[in-house]
Order: sequence, then structure tokens, then C-alpha cells
Amino acid sequence: MASIDLFTTDNLLRYISEWDPREPAHTKGGYMDGEIKIPNVEGKLRMEIQTYPAEDVDKLVANVHPCLLHVVRIGKGKREQQLEPVPTYYHWKQVFEIEDGIVKIINRKSELDVEKDGFTPRPVPEIDEITKVDGNSIVLGRKRGQLNLILLQPKQQARAKLTEATVTKVLADRLQKSKEKIEMYEQFFKKKNAKNLKRVRLRVDFYKENGTHCGYSISPQTIVDTGNKEIGSMDFYDATPHKSCIRGGRKIIMVSEYNLAKDVSPIFEVYDDFGEPRPELDQFLSQPTDFNRRNQTIIFITPPQPRLHEITENLNNWTIKLLAKRKGDGYKSNKMFNFRYIDHEFNSCPFCDYKVDSDELVKIEAGIEGPKPRQKKRIMKCTPVVCTEKRQRIQSTDEQSCGSSETSSYLKSSPAYSMSSSYEMPVNTPDSGIDIPFNGYNSDGGYTSNSDLEYTTTLTQEDLNNLSAMTEQAKFVVVEEDAQFPKAYVTGAQFQNMNQPLVQNFGVRSMMEIPSLNFESHWGPEELTGTAEDLIENIDVDQLLITMDIHEDICTPQPAEISNIGSSFFTAPSVAPANAFMTQKDPWMSQGTMSFIKQGPVLLQQRIQSDSTMQSDNAKPTEEEDVLRTASEVFKRKQGKSQKDKTHIDQKQTERKQKSVPESLFIEDLPLLTMIFMALIIIFKLIGEATVEMPQFAVIASSMATAIFMIFMKNKFFT
Repeated sequence: MASIDLFTTDNLLRYISEWDPREPAHTKGGYMDGEIKIPNVEGKLRMEIQTYPAEDVDKLVANVHPCLLHVVRIGKGKREQQLEPVPTYYHWKQVFEIEDGIVKIINRKSELDVEKDGFTPRPVPEIDEITKVDGNSIVLGRKRGQLNLILLQPKQQARAKLTEATVTKVLADRLQKSKEKIEMYEQFFKKKNAKNLKRVRLRVDFYKENGTHCGYSISPQTIVDTGNKEIGSMDFYDATPHKSCIRGGRKIIMVSEYNLAKDVSPIFEVYDDFGEPRPELDQFLSQPTDFNRRNQTIIFITPPQPRLHEITENLNNWTIKLLAKRKGDGYKSNKMFNFRYIDHEFNSCPFCDYKVDSDELVKIEAGIEGPKPRQKKRIMKCTPVVCTEKRQRIQSTDEQSCGSSETSSYLKSSPAYSMSSSYEMPVNTPDSGIDIPFNGYNSDGGYTSNSDLEYTTTLTQEDLNNLSAMTEQAKFVVVEEDAQFPKAYVTGAQFQNMNQPLVQNFGVRSMMEIPSLNFESHWGPEELTGTAEDLIENIDVDQLLITMDIHEDICTPQPAEISNIGSSFFTAPSVAPANAFMTQKDPWMSQGTMSFIKQGPVLLQQRIQSDSTMQSDNAKPTEEEDVLRTASEVFKRKQGKSQKDKTHIDQKQTERKQKSVPESLFIEDLPLLTMIFMALIIIFKLIGEATVEMPQFAVIASSMATAIFMIFMKNKFFT
């Protein structure tokens, strides 16, 4: 009587590409172990082995399964894959012939059975012997001489290549039905029914030589794919900790070897001292309900166990095992962990009172929320991006009012005045006439050549000693930002006796030729009721240049600072409104303000360094430019000596380089000189032996002299 029994009930199902006989080193294992008994029939038999579904599937697919069968050819220590056809969609069935105790396979080749060149057919035989009948049975296994049979799963239509076998193609070949019905059958092996694809049985049929069916058998065992998380293997790597208070509340973590299904949960079971489970006592245990399941991790809080004493009443020696259970098929994990509950002691419990795990309340974290519309699940910590884009400079009011004519480019209208008692103006700018370092870094955005430079004036030790004389000659005084004008009544004689480099009190009244009145009463609102008159437009340029007294000894050493000499401050000879402010849009307002007084008319330095409307080629030099040119010439004379020293150093370096040239040429010619010298020694030696014998020193001297002469001629005429 025909029968088939399988000794292996779990295997890791592989895809066809993992067992492709056209590729080397594609042997993955997964052989089926079992035995097939053949019927007692004389003559030749035809045996067909095919895949078959599990018992609990839908009746519509009770006789069909899309998995494939493949016969592996095991030779002497290696796989003889050149004898195997490439598995394709019609290999859900394998056909054999049994005659005289010899089992032969009938191979079905396809268009895939070609070499890598795409034309040469692979040497797969049509019929080939694979094993022999042992008594009345055929042995399935992994060894040579046995029937090496494996299961292969096809891919879904959406994932497969054009030439690969798919579930749809296999079902179409088995059922020979229309496309619409094939799609209906396919739904029983996809999505929520995908586990039907992972459970397979085998069916074997026998036919006589005339085609008469003489017996069949279906394996009672079902082969399960161990790689499927819903019905496959479930092993745990570790669990910690293994102890809790009887009141519960301790966090336990279980780590799995593989991905976990959605219906896996931790459980406690009672075992006796022989290691046997006692399911009748599990009713006295409280099972974990507060747990969180991740891909390969289970985290739960131990529940309180108020009925443990009832287990002791029924069983003396018992232990608690911690394991995991899958609800879908009732499978329990192979590895279990010993777990222990200890009694709670009032005010001395290590978990409740001493808090050995954490000082905070033990709870299970919620974790990362799932993805939502317009919200990512996986995010990374981003570093702030620093914007390096240059900020556009905002023009001040006096720049906007500046015209393009030749006159307005040099003499601009004075800034707007404010009716205030303090006479203050922004400093640290080229227009201020006062060169002091910036308090902080500020850039005009790179729109001028002086961007990001600090406007400073370098003073020598001699200038510091004669600071009082310099300030009297310049006829202006610089005061600190916190100077109070009502207290500024210091005369020039008192100023010279001060030790600080910048004076705080000065003779405001004497410098501006104001009568000796109270400062606030003179500059108060009652004195400024009249209309202010801007006298800058009526300044006589010739008279202005006469009043300017520029000395060579106070010229700044840097060219960038010489250009600021023209930035002088002058006040109108008559009493004018006292407060001059730059507009709030001017970026220089951020540098602070400084009070100043200078006798004479006011001349504003040109702030626009380049203007496309200015005709610089046709413009005549002004008297101010002549003064600047004179100061520049003085500076050039001072720099003359340093320039000569630099030229002298360069000449010395050039001479050293010229001296080193012959040395480098000699070093380069040294290998050639040696070769020529050796060759000449051999030549002269041979000449001496053939004619007149020459002394050794004469041969060496002649060879060296000739070699040096040849190198000299080469360097003279060929270089």
C-alpha cells in the first residue's frame, strides 16, 4: 500500500533565487526527511509527488497549493547543479520512473535552462538516475543516494521579475482556469491568508505503465515555514530581571531572537520539581496585562500575586516559569525563564521601599507615535543652520539726499538738527572725524572697501606725551560717552594737568566763544525759539583751507587712515542749534555716540566711495585733494627707507639663488659623469692592452679628464 511519512515538520522555506542551479554556492539546506512506500505492483511505475495544502484551509483551495518542489543532485562532497533544471512555475509536481528498483527523474526543462551567454543550453539530462528502492521504500534525506527533495516558495506577482515563477503563474498552470478565477484562488494565499502559503503537505500518486492509477497518499504531517512570525519559530534570547515583590509593579524586559507577531503575550506557568507543567495550578497566577510589544521586545509590569499561598497548599515544591505564548496557533516559546515572587516586608521591601530599580514611578513608555499625514515618524536631531548671507546696507537720509553733481559730491547738506540740550553725534565712523576703536564688531555688509575694518588712529609715544599740545593745535576736544555737559567748564590750563588720555571736562564755553553764562540757560529752549539757519552752504572754501592746519608729524602711518584726514569737524561761528543726529536708519548709530566741540565751519567727508554718475576722469582736483596728496607724499618718504631695505634683501636672495644654480647643475650631472668615467676607463684599458700598456693612474686620470671635458662641452653647447 502506498504511503508517505515526513520526519521533518518545520523548514525554512526559500525562494527560487536562493537555490538557482545556474549560480555557484547557492545551496541553502532545508531538505525533507521522510519515507515513501511504493505499492506492490509488477512492471514499471510512474510516481508523481506534488505540494498539497494543510487540512484547515478553505474548501475552494483544499486540493491546490502554489509551492514548488525541487530535486537537488548531491554528488561526491558537492552539489551537481549542472544536472538540475531551473525551477519554474510548473515544478509544483515532480515525475519519476521506478523500474527494477532504480528510481529515475524525468526532468522538465524551460527557456531558462541556458548558460550565461543566453544561447548555449545547459547539460540537463531528460532522464537521470537519482536513487534506488530500499526494500519497498524510497528514503528522503540530505545524503548522497537518497531522494534530496526541498520546498521552494514563489514570489507574489508585484515583487517578481518577468521570468520568475509567481503564485499567479503556478495556480494558472495547476487549475487551467480563466484569469478572473485565478485571482479568486490567489486571495487565499495573500495578505491575511498568507500563512496558508507557509504550511505545506505532500501528496504522492502512483500509476501503472498503462496509466492506471494504483494508489496515492497524503502526508499526515504539515511542514511549517519557521521564518514566518505568525506560525514559525519563536525563541527568546533573554529576560530580566527574574524577581519581583508579591505586590508587583516591577518592569520586566524580554528579548526575542526573531520578530514577534502581534498576538504574542508574556505568561506565567507553574512547574513541579521534575520540570513538568501543572496547568491545573495556573489559575492561581495573575497573568501580565500591562505590557508593550515591539518587533523583538516585550516590556511588561509584573502583576500582584495574592493567591500564591494556594499553590503551596496544592504543591509543595513548585516554581514559576516565564515564557511567551502566541494566541493565533497557541504556540509557546521553547526557552523559559525561572521567575520568583518574594513576600513584601513592611518598610523594608527592596523593591517597594528601597527602590532598587528606580527612584521614579515605574511605568511603560508610550514610545514614538506612528506616522500621520504631514508628520514623519523617523526624525533626526538637526543642528541649527547659521545664515551666512550678507545683510543689505540701509542708506541713511544724507546718502539718499546726495545728488550726482560735482558740487554736491563734496559739499553735502548738513544732517537734520534736533532741539535737544546735548550736542551728540555717532562716532566710530569715517564721517565723525574721531578715530577710536569699535566697542563691538559691526559690518556694513561688504558694500565698501572699508568693510569689517575698525577705524583707529595709531599714536606714538611722542604723540601721547604731547597730547595736550596736539588737542590745542587741532582746536577740538574729545570727551567720553558719559560726560555731562553742565559740568564741562574746564579751561585749557586745567586740561594739560590731567593724567587721563581722554578728558572728561573741557572749556566748552571758551572754545565756542560763548559768554560766561550758565550752560543750560544758554542752550535751553528759551534761547532756541528762532529758526535755525544752515550756514554750511555759505562757507568760503578758501577761508576754510586757511583754517586747516595739517602737520606731517600727526599723519597716520596707514594709507587707509590718511584718507580720513579730511574728516574734520567744524562748527559755525555763530550760535547754531546744538544737537546733530544721524538718522535712525543709519547702521552706524549702533556704535554709540560721543560729544565733541570744534571751532570753525563744518565740512562733511564724502561717504560714497564710488558713484557711477561721477565723471572722475574729467573732474578737476580740489584743494582738499591737494592737501591729501601732500600728506600721502610725506608718508611715502617715510616708507622709502623700508622699501630700500626690502630691495637690498631681495638682491641678496637673488644672488644666493644664482650661486646655487651651478651646484644643482653639478649634482644633476654627477650620475652622467660617473657613467662616462667608467666607460672611458674600460675603453682606455682595452687600448692599453692592445697597444702600449699604460699605468693605472694614467688611465684613471685620462678617463676623469675626458669625462669632465665632455660634461663641460654638453653644458656649454647643449643647455
